[in-house]
Amino acid sequence: MTRLRVAFQTLGCKLNQLETESVADTFLDVGAELVPSHAPADLYVVNTCTVTSKAEQKARHDIRAALARDPHAIVVATGCYAQMEPAALAALGERVVVISGDLKASLLSLARWLSDNWQGHGDLFHAVLEWQAALRGDVSSLDRFAFHPEHFAMHSRPALKIQEGCNNRCSFCRVCFARGPSVSLPAREALARVRRLEEAGKAEVVLTGINLAQYRSDGFDFPGLLSFLTKETASIKFRISSFEPERIDDAFLAAFANPRVRPHLHLSVQSGCTDTLRRMARPYGAEEVRRAVQALRAVRDDPFLAADIIAGFPGETDAEFETTIDLLSELEFAWIHAFPFSPRPGTRAATMLPHVPERVAGTRVERLLALAACGKAAYIGRWLGREVEMVVERASSGTPRVIGTTENYLKAELIGNRNGDLLPGRAVNIVLQGASKSGDVEMTARPADRA
Repeated sequence: MTRLRVAFQTLGCKLNQLETESVADTFLDVGAELVPSHAPADLYVVNTCTVTSKAEQKARHDIRAALARDPHAIVVATGCYAQMEPAALAALGERVVVISGDLKASLLSLARWLSDNWQGHGDLFHAVLEWQAALRGDVSSLDRFAFHPEHFAMHSRPALKIQEGCNNRCSFCRVCFARGPSVSLPAREALARVRRLEEAGKAEVVLTGINLAQYRSDGFDFPGLLSFLTKETASIKFRISSFEPERIDDAFLAAFANPRVRPHLHLSVQSGCTDTLRRMARPYGAEEVRRAVQALRAVRDDPFLAADIIAGFPGETDAEFETTIDLLSELEFAWIHAFPFSPRPGTRAATMLPHVPERVAGTRVERLLALAACGKAAYIGRWLGREVEMVVERASSGTPRVIGTTENYLKAELIGNRNGDLLPGRAVNIVLQGASKSGDVEMTARPADRA
């Protein structure tokens, strides 16, 4: 097969990132060349998100940009936006092929099909259409957990998809419609996949899903699975992608307290005001958020805790927003992912009144981001001079510069590294020295002294 240039663009969650990584791995297996998403390519794969209108706008922009780069290029659009509004994406250009989110796993067969059937002869676009047509009678066997690459070309910290879909019906969200009801990877299969990563020398795995709190398989819920995985493996560390505040119970805390579980957690908080949370149809209030944060800090030494917050939800008054600010200030999150409310078609919140003006929502986001910056600076300050483990992500060839992510989710640059053989995905102990002025890292570090 003529060496195909393939570019990938991923929008949205860590689960999308893993799924993109898996598809990219299949193209590497057949000898394709992976190029940056902004570079000329024969085939662009855009994995879309529908969480906000901005994410959908970005997807449309990226698809148009890819088509403009080369009139002969093909764009394959997939993901949650492709599931919800396939016609909107197909209308962007004649050479756009839309694969709905529920058929995303079919993309794992595209590279091999092209290698076996196209081999560089004829129009690639028509070859992709032939592959799509061949699939139509054989989609019932698609495995939603088939995304588990052997190699991670885009991320040095591998992720494992253990859960998919969501049974909640939050008033602002349509991911539950795009991804469907909750399903879980069997616990024994999860263990087998983690063991393969451990045998490959990976220091860490990120457990990911749409709603990990809804994991159920083989008699395990998520805390039970996490305890099972740590017990049945030797050394690999586990990072949790995100979790629901109301599910931080004694079982979760016992699992989170294990030193092989990273002291880092992203909480899907959404608001610090109970009245706002009720309109969001979230199953907890502000007090449950407070108790969750306090409990997490009681079992781990200053873990990195982050929160999602929506600003300008319909009916959010100035007083309600100040209640959120007060709670976030009290709890001192290490980071806040803040974004303005975006009405999603088909959700209850899309028609809720009164609307909060975009200008007001934007101002509130700015205040939240300022609070986030303060929280990050304070967290960095508390960890100066302390030893942590870091997973290497990039090691510059021929130089001592090594960049990675610490166990408590700080981006660090290792200065004066004496170990020239550090490889991406491997762990190294470092001492955090100071805040970094470099744009791609937050802290500088030196190698930990070992006797």
